[in-house]
Amino acid sequence: MKIVWMLIGCLLHSAGYAADTGRDLILAGYAPNLVRWAPAGQRLEYASLAPQPERIEALKQLGYGSVAVDETHRLYLSRDRRVEETVSVAQLYLTAKGIESDGNNGFWLDANHQRAEIEAAYVVQPDGAITEIDPSTLQVNNQNVYNIFTDTVYVTVPFAQLRPGSIAVLRYKIVSDRNKLAMAWARNLFPANFYPLERFRAEVRWDGPAQKPAWQTDYPKLTCREGPQEMVCTSTEAAAPVPVDNQMPSAFDVLPVLVLAEPASWAAVAASMDKLAAPALSQGAKIEELAMQLRGDASDVRQIVSRLSGFVSREIRYVGLERGNGSVIPRPTSATLERRFGDCKDKTMLFVDLARHAGLDAYPVLASTGRMSLTKLLLPSGVYFNHMLACVKSVQAGEICVDLTDPDTGGGHLPYALQGSVALAVGRDAVAPHKLGSEPFTWVEQTKADNRLIGDGSVQESLARTYDTHWAAELRRSLSAKPREERERWLHEDYRSVMGDKAKPEFSAQGLEAVDSGVTLASSAEYRNVFDPALLKIYRDVEPWLNSLVKDVKSRNKYYPYAFNGIHYRSEIRYQLPAGRSVGNVGPKADYLSPWGALHRYYRQEGNSVTAYTDLQMPRADVPVEKLAEFNRFLELAGQETRISFTLRAADSAPR
Repeated sequence: MKIVWMLIGCLLHSAGYAADTGRDLILAGYAPNLVRWAPAGQRLEYASLAPQPERIEALKQLGYGSVAVDETHRLYLSRDRRVEETVSVAQLYLTAKGIESDGNNGFWLDANHQRAEIEAAYVVQPDGAITEIDPSTLQVNNQNVYNIFTDTVYVTVPFAQLRPGSIAVLRYKIVSDRNKLAMAWARNLFPANFYPLERFRAEVRWDGPAQKPAWQTDYPKLTCREGPQEMVCTSTEAAAPVPVDNQMPSAFDVLPVLVLAEPASWAAVAASMDKLAAPALSQGAKIEELAMQLRGDASDVRQIVSRLSGFVSREIRYVGLERGNGSVIPRPTSATLERRFGDCKDKTMLFVDLARHAGLDAYPVLASTGRMSLTKLLLPSGVYFNHMLACVKSVQAGEICVDLTDPDTGGGHLPYALQGSVALAVGRDAVAPHKLGSEPFTWVEQTKADNRLIGDGSVQESLARTYDTHWAAELRRSLSAKPREERERWLHEDYRSVMGDKAKPEFSAQGLEAVDSGVTLASSAEYRNVFDPALLKIYRDVEPWLNSLVKDVKSRNKYYPYAFNGIHYRSEIRYQLPAGRSVGNVGPKADYLSPWGALHRYYRQEGNSVTAYTDLQMPRADVPVEKLAEFNRFLELAGQETRISFTLRAADSAPR
């Protein structure tokens, strides 16, 4: 059920286009009637499409390169469970840059249950001249990439003869066969988007009460009226582009939407998925025998989950065969075990099967890799979910959820990207979606450094940086796949980016194979000419790893709350003094408290050494826009406290 987007060009072959009356386009690898070239109807005049001159000038002043001047969706739901959707989009180009960026248009298509007809594709100029597109230039791009195979394709229409002032018109019809869908039909339309949209309209017709869809919108600038067999929604004013931040929520949680769906309840959606998933469970002895073998002598629920999830996530490789109903219906667990590969739902059901045979209360859960907001789930539908994971409930450990497609995060921890995502339990009498649990700290690091100050002015550093849970998983995922030389280069570059290039350290990495432990990156280095031994009375240093961390997590948002994942950083930095020297005074203790976390810094002296201890804890939080300056200020204070200092004196001198 995972989808990875990548465009791979496949040429559409056709001969001649000037006087077409309609024909199927030959698309290599696809059904002959997937896309039909069927020009129909009159061409619209420029004046009927273009905004008023003063509006065009205003759009230019706003700096837009192109504008969608009209987007219209006309849907018809028939008695035989077909859905015909005719979409018309008109794009006005204001600048050469806008042409370069938006000179192509197109649409998504599911080859399993949909067919398309292109009814119009042309460019109209301010003087009324019309240029039809050449159908031989159409492209179909699929999403099939390594390990993931789907029916979804994107049909691209390149427009010719574009210049500032041109308007490109694309009108196409997609016919969907709801009888081929494993789950109930639904459609999301977006009356505002990341580009300017002057007019939006949606018209929906149905044959009778049985075909009437449920609908809901969260866009206040959309007016909808409903009749006995139709509804019409129109925008009340032009929609400016939805603003963008680098650290913004996903598009699904931001864009206003008009949802159409077959009427259902959340309980019915969950029950429908349970009916599709339950037959995958094995009735044979092989799964049971494997479950008991993997469980072994473990009695702790978390340990059992870790052993079972470790086997499924690491011994059953991920391959997404998502064509047809394979995108929704899991395959038999016995087949997944035999093949030693499967997609998210195949691996989830194998884990559930093993866990139940091992005595655990396990069940599948629908989840979304791109949705965090429950309020954006406007109608009960399975369309919101693109992933499946497994959960286990027990009195001993509560609820533990695992993502079986993630081989690098230890058992009992969901990947940080899924924490807080919307989810729907399957087969648990679920009556509503919920949010997956979240851990307070995603980024956990402990740094231990031993700095030996040598009498010649050099410093010998032994450093160990230990990263836990999710940070460890990211490092494990990245470094485990690298050959030795490439891994060495990465370790050197990572160190150099923070510490500079004044030393040539030696590195080692531990914990890359043990997913239930942290990953430790150890290094040793010698820095020459750091201080003048004759003048050494005060030693000053900084804690560069903390300084780098706080810079990385600062928010640069302007429009959206910052979903901060939480950090817990601890360090012990020890300084061993040269012979004949001892510690005088140490730097000040620091205690900073804020609504966003706490920083604690103190020193401890032992003989001729001193250790600086730092503990920064900033739990996961959704930081409102109006609080971002305050949040960033606390991070700046934490960065300032990376400074370390202490005085030195002769070993036989009395402290002052």
